[in-house]
Amino acid sequence: MKTILIAHNYSEVSFSAMSYHLAHHLADLGHQVIFVSHHPYFLEEKVINKGKGKISICSWPTTERPTLIRDFIWYVSIYFKYKPDVIIGHFVGSNISLSISKVLSFGKVKTFEYYHTLTDQLLADLRKTSKKQKMLFFRKKSFYKLFCDVIICPSALAKKDLEDFYFIDKGLVLLNPIKDRFKNKIAIDKEIITICYLGRLDPSKGVVDLIDAFTVYKNKVPNSKIILNIAGTGSQELEIKEMIKDNLAINYLGGLPYDAIDDYLNSSHFVIIPSKFDNLPTVGLESMMNQTPLLLSNTVGLASYLIDGKECFKFEPNVDSMVSLFDKIENNFNLYQQMSFDARATFLDKFGIDTYCNAISNLIL
Repeated sequence: MKTILIAHNYSEVSFSAMSYHLAHHLADLGHQVIFVSHHPYFLEEKVINKGKGKISICSWPTTERPTLIRDFIWYVSIYFKYKPDVIIGHFVGSNISLSISKVLSFGKVKTFEYYHTLTDQLLADLRKTSKKQKMLFFRKKSFYKLFCDVIICPSALAKKDLEDFYFIDKGLVLLNPIKDRFKNKIAIDKEIITICYLGRLDPSKGVVDLIDAFTVYKNKVPNSKIILNIAGTGSQELEIKEMIKDNLAINYLGGLPYDAIDDYLNSSHFVIIPSKFDNLPTVGLESMMNQTPLLLSNTVGLASYLIDGKECFKFEPNVDSMVSLFDKIENNFNLYQQMSFDARATFLDKFGIDTYCNAISNLIL
C-alpha cells in the first residue's frame, strides 16, 4: 500500500472531477489517499474508508491561497503525519506540497506537477510582462527543475510550451478527462444554426475576432441562418457588450452557473473555441460529452486529437478564416448529425474518467 497526496479541489465540478475520481480509484485499489482540498473547504478532516484503502480529506489553514509561512508550517505537520510516497499537485498549493515533501523526504518522494496553462496564453492576457512577472516565471522554472519528477501536460502543445519556454524536458502528455454527465441530446430548432461560445472574455480567447468575423459574414450573407450565443465574463466584457449591442444575431448571456452549462452546450448545434493560445479547454470536452461538435482553432492543444470534418471543423484564429468557417458550416450543415455522434464517441474513447484513472495509476504507482 502506498500513500498518495493530491493537492487540488475535492469536487466533481468541471475538471476537478479528475482528482476526485482518481482519489476514489486509488483508495479502491487499497492505497491511502490524502486529499488537500482548496475548494470546497473542509474545517475538519473527513475520512472515507474504502475497504483496504481510505481517503483523508483536509484543507489548508484558511480559504486564501496557501502562500504564507503558516501554510508551510501546516504542511510540514501534514507531511510528518502521513509521510506520503507520491505527491500530485494542481494549481494552488503545488509549490508548497511538492517542494516541502521533496526536502523532508531527502528527495525520495515522487512528485507529479500539472502544467495546465500555456505561457503564450498568460502573456497574451497580461499584455505586457512586468519585472514581477518575470521573477514569477523564473521561480516557476526553478521549482520545475528542483522539485518535480514528472510534469503532466494535458496536450502535446503543453509539453512543447514547457520545453520551449522553460527548457524543461520532464513533460509527459496525459489527456485531461471529465465526468460523463450526458443523458440525451436536446431537440434543436433546425430553422436556425446555433453556435455558442463559453469561457473567459480575455484577449487570448479570441472572442473579439470572433465577433468581428461574424459581423463581416452576416453583412456578406444577410439571410444566414446562423446565430451566435456568448457566455462568460472577463477583462473584455464591456468591450464585447458594446460591440454586439445592435446585433440581433448575437446574444450575450453573461456568466453561467455551473449547473446550467450542460443545457447551454447541449442546446447548441456547435460550440466554438476561437482561442489564439489554449491547452485542452474543458469546454471542448464538455461539448463533445454533450454530443455537440466543435469549431476549433488550430492553435488549441485539443486540435491535435480531433479530425477536421469528423468531430469538428478547424480554422485559424483570425477574422478571414472564421468568415470562411461560417460559410463552410452553412453549406455543409448536412454533416451535423454524424459529427454530433462522432463527437460523443471520441469523448468516450479519449476523455473518460476511467481511462484517465487507469493511465495515471499505472504512471504513479
